[in-house]
Parts: sequence; structure tokens; C-alpha cells
Amino acid sequence: MTRLIAALALAALAAPVMAQGADIDYDALFGSEDDLFVEIAEDDAAVPGIALIETKGVRIGGSVSGSATASWTWNDPYAGFSPTAFDSYGLDPALSATLFFDARPSADSRFYGSVKTAWPFDEAEVFELFTDFNYNDSVFFRFGKQTVNWGVGYFFSPANVINLESIDPFDPERQLEGPVSLRAHYPIPGSQHNLWAYAVFPEADMKPEDIQVAAKAEFVAGAWEIGLGTWYAYERPLRGVLTASGSLGQVTLFGEGYVARGSDKAFVTSVTSTPPTFVTTATYDEKLFLKGSAGFMWSKSDWNFSVAGQYLYDGEGYADGDRSDLISQAHDVIDPLSPGPIKDSATGILKGLVLNSGRHYAALNLSKTELGLKDLSANLTLIANLSDFSGLARPSLSYRLFAGLSASLSASFAFGLEDSEYLVLNDGPAMSWSFGLTLGSGSF
Repeated sequence: MTRLIAALALAALAAPVMAQGADIDYDALFGSEDDLFVEIAEDDAAVPGIALIETKGVRIGGSVSGSATASWTWNDPYAGFSPTAFDSYGLDPALSATLFFDARPSADSRFYGSVKTAWPFDEAEVFELFTDFNYNDSVFFRFGKQTVNWGVGYFFSPANVINLESIDPFDPERQLEGPVSLRAHYPIPGSQHNLWAYAVFPEADMKPEDIQVAAKAEFVAGAWEIGLGTWYAYERPLRGVLTASGSLGQVTLFGEGYVARGSDKAFVTSVTSTPPTFVTTATYDEKLFLKGSAGFMWSKSDWNFSVAGQYLYDGEGYADGDRSDLISQAHDVIDPLSPGPIKDSATGILKGLVLNSGRHYAALNLSKTELGLKDLSANLTLIANLSDFSGLARPSLSYRLFAGLSASLSASFAFGLEDSEYLVLNDGPAMSWSFGLTLGSGSF
């Protein structure tokens, strides 16, 4: 058995040596409220002996989310504000559902799947579908479409190199969609340490060399858990990952990062007057790139209060001088253009340029329940680009009227200097107000 485990670990670790548009879609960037109710599959395989428990029948459940939200937006409310002079407004009725099944017909097998759909119900999406099995109750396998929880970050997660989605800072607890993969998990006997290996299948139609491989070791030292991993894909940057999480008194601390040889990003080197691209780009396959993040969480139950904060260093962002030069070049191209499709396209290029262009970011969330009234809650989320001093703040109040009906009032404020990321993405220092009703939502 020892030889089998050593061979699995050696194969996983040795595998690396073998072988934008005119508008910014904020649902794509930050997610949607329709995704708030997602059934998260329990990662029972992480606990030997509890991983596969025989149950009679099949457990079926899910969730339904219904809401209607009206919103009004002013692109530049500080230049002669008028309540009726909003630049856009709308009503967003939303209805979505998740349905899952969980079958454990024997102590050695488990079958789990979940399906999501949303109005207008054009399609139903298989969100997860996997089976669990094991070898000799010592090596635990999972094959299928599954979320891979490598990172420990709350708002940002550089270690999230396998999942198909990134964390939405305004909905950080939403489960992320994962790929089809084979996972092998070996809990080291007599310890709390774990070894993990993955083979990821990125496409339904692929060649053997397209398989992505990853391996991770987790070690427990006192109140801290340390993770060390690597990820490799053919003709993609090789990445090494480090994670750490623990506590200091009542404060939970976490940090993670990666180093990559090369980058998937196409870096803009100049802005030209030639449509449709308007830019020249370069890729760097040999250069080392670093991403790192650290944060904390603290709560006090008798105050009904919690706070979370996180800092991100993004080595794939532009240096301040390079970013300023590129923005100046973009204005030289955009400003002389007459209004029309070509200018809209060039403006979209500018938005794509400034998106995630900084090297330093931060996020903060403050939450308070029972704010004077038992069913009244308040929340404030702030995300900021510290490189250009811009950001987006979203305060909100919500009140539970009765079981099945809640009302919320929220606002969104973009702030920053001229040509900063969040002002460009929002067409100025935009302000939005929203009033919404959550209707009959819940899990079953």
C-alpha cells in the first residue's frame, strides 16, 4: 500500500515535467443575486470513515430564490443632482432554483448531482455531478464535475487555479463552478495531514496531453493549516500554490498566493488608432509572476456583528507609469472620434484596459444584524483598487417582514480619480439606488 501511495504522489508531482467588448457585464464580474441560494455539496471525503455512509433511499433537496428589484442610476450625480434626471433605470424580476440528489447505496459508494435553472428557463445547467469511491478505505476518489476548494481567501483567491469561476467580492460565499476531474485523497494515517492529486479534463473533446494535473499537500501545525500545491497544463503557465489559515485569539487569519512561470494574460503594450482591436499586445512565457493575498475575519455574537477584510497583490497588473501611458494613448485615440460605433468600440477597449489593471487591491465587509429591530440588518461591502485610489461601495439595509417576504434598500457608489478603474468602468462617479423584495425564497 505504501508503494501505491508513493507512486500516486510521485506521478502527480512529476507530471509538470512531462509533457473584451464595449460594455462591462457586472453580473459576469461580480455575480448575480440569483445565485445566492446554492446547495453546497458536503466534502465528506475529507474525513476518513465518514466519507461514505450507507443510507436508505435517496436524499433530494434544493432551493428556490425569487426576487424583484427596481434600480435607478446617475452616472455623474455630483454635477447638479436631480432625483428625476437619472441616466438609466429598470426592474429586474428574478426566479432561480437548484435541485440536488444525494445517494449512498453502500458504505463504499456515493452519487451526487445538482442542477440549476433560472427564468426564462431556457436551459437547465448541471452544476455538479460526481461519484465517490475508495480503495481499501484508505485512498478516496471522486470523479465528475465538482468544485475544487484550494483557496482559503474570502474576497480574493489567487490559489483558486482549478475552478471555472472566480470569487465574487460582493457574494463571496457563493459556491464556485468546478470542472470535470478525478480527485484522489490520501489522509496520512495517525495524523491530520492530507495528500491530494487531481486530473482535470477541461473539454469534452480533447487529446491526452490536454489533461491538467495538480497535487497538494496539507499539514496541520497547532491552530494552523498549511497547504502546498502545484498545477500544470500543457502550454499553460506552471503554478506553485501556498495557503495558510489559522486563528489568533478570536481573529481568523488567512493567506495564500502563487508563483507562475508565464501568464495567460495578453498585456497591452500600446494603443493604436486601428480598429477593431485598437491595441497591440504581448505575452510573457518565461517571466515569473506573483499573486498574494492576506486577510482576517472577526465576529462577536453578542453584538451580532462581523467584519472581514483582505488585501491582494496582483503581479499581473500594470506598473503605475505603464498604466498612465496606456491610458494617455487611449485618450489620444478616443477623444478625436465622433460619437458612433467606432468610438463606442474604442471606449470599450479602454474599459478592458483598466479592468484589473492595478497591482494592489483591498476589500472590506461590515455586517450587523438586529440593528435596533430584531429583523433589521445592515451590510457594507467595499472593494478598492489601491493603485489608483478608486473603488465601489455598496451599503444595504434589509428587513424581514414575515416568513417568505423581505425588503431591502441598497446603494452603489463608484469613487476615484479621473481615469481610475472604477470610474472608467462605471462611466463616471456613478450612483445607483435599488429597492428589492425577496419573495418566498428558501431551501428544502
